[in-house]
Amino acid sequence: MYALVDVNNMYCSVERSFDPSLDDKPLVVVGNNDRSIIARSQEVKSLGTIKMGAPLHMVLDEIEAHQIQVRSANFTLYGDTSSRLMSLLTRFVEDVEVYSIDEAFLLVEDYESLYPSYQGLGTAIRDTVLQCLRLPVCIGFGATKTLAKVANRIAKKSPDLAGVCVLDSEENVANALSSFDIDDLWGVGGRSARKLRDNGIETALQLRQVNDEWISKVMTVNGLRLVHELRGLPCKMIEVNAPAKKTIISAPSFPGVIPDLEMINDALTNHLSRACEKLRKQNSLCGAITIFLYTNKFRRTLGRPDLASKQYSASRTVELPHPTSSTPELLGYALEALKSIFAFGYHFKKVGIILSDLVPADYRQKGVFVEGPNEQLIKLAGVVDKLNYRYGKSTIRLASQMKDPEWVMKQEWLSKRYTTRWDDILVAK
Repeated sequence: MYALVDVNNMYCSVERSFDPSLDDKPLVVVGNNDRSIIARSQEVKSLGTIKMGAPLHMVLDEIEAHQIQVRSANFTLYGDTSSRLMSLLTRFVEDVEVYSIDEAFLLVEDYESLYPSYQGLGTAIRDTVLQCLRLPVCIGFGATKTLAKVANRIAKKSPDLAGVCVLDSEENVANALSSFDIDDLWGVGGRSARKLRDNGIETALQLRQVNDEWISKVMTVNGLRLVHELRGLPCKMIEVNAPAKKTIISAPSFPGVIPDLEMINDALTNHLSRACEKLRKQNSLCGAITIFLYTNKFRRTLGRPDLASKQYSASRTVELPHPTSSTPELLGYALEALKSIFAFGYHFKKVGIILSDLVPADYRQKGVFVEGPNEQLIKLAGVVDKLNYRYGKSTIRLASQMKDPEWVMKQEWLSKRYTTRWDDILVAK
């Protein structure tokens, strides 16, 4: 039996967990540079007038009319709260798969002596998470991960279930799937849903009853696995150890536009440093680096709002002579690539970096004309990571990085980092 634990409105719930004055008030969280809405509380969802991804400046009247609270995305706080949640779940079961920042699958076999029923286990998890983290969660139980996903969605949509839905019998599963829309099914995208509807399949129950050979042709082996999971045959196992990322991207937008190469160099250096920290954290080396640069396609010409400003975008990929995770070594390639694609006379909105061709950290292969990576630089980067982790981000940084750059993200309504910064810790009176 599997369970899926999912935090309701994660970002909004975390903001409320540290700021009780936000309880029961409509709340939205805006993303990078306070540009678009990336999370809504249930009160805002119920209004039905503010959609996910809506530009903030387009809904200011709605926000003022309904006195909606706004917070800038605080990913440091959300990430740390998520880690605490996942750690808390291991109190109940041994096998926990972190599926996303607000979701986790649990393998709940052989716990009958501790929890006589799945309903009781789900209620215990909900109460504990609410007590320790002040986060509301819903929990779905099913014989497979797909059925647990279905149960979790039903738990969220049905207030009378008190946040816990258990699909532990054929009758319960059939009733749940008979009214479960095919578009809401985990693993069914928009194109696949249209194909299924064209063939008269509207619900998850109808999909469960299709012929294996037919579904393999329509949705490949992934569709066949999905159908088997709906029949209660596990095809997707719990992955306790998350697989390493195959690419690492860092590309936040500038709050304004920047024409200056020196400032873009600084932003690129900062992005690369963050990406390299992630690279070393998962014990990988990178074999290729891509730099891209582009202007704001929505920008208009000054004094001519009817005329779009001139646009430019370019990218360049560099294959390294040997994989490495050293920030200074990678920075040399990155700055040369940026210099080769930069064009004067344009106002740029974003510079980004992609690290790809990732291999394990112990990978070494000398070429005919090149040696391997600089081992001393790799060790030095590891020491810098430890110092920055202990004393704060960017305590040790490259000399070319500005201390207080002008291009940093706009975060007008940013909450404090209550759990990761001593100066922001809550004080009990």
